Amino acid sequence: MILGGVLFVWSVRDIAAEWPQIFVGLTSVFCTAMGFGLIIMPLDNNPEIE
Repeated sequence: MILGGVLFVWSVRDIAAEWPQIFVGLTSVFCTAMGFGLIIMPLDNNPEIE
């Protein structure tokens, strides 16, 4: 999630061309979504098989 935030700020602030800004922006959204998904993913450390 932190990487996504850094990429988003960098793409808005420093990149002037249109297509690289779109690509880095989409990558930042992907990184943020993956980080959030990993945080809320339930961990199944002790599976109970009956």
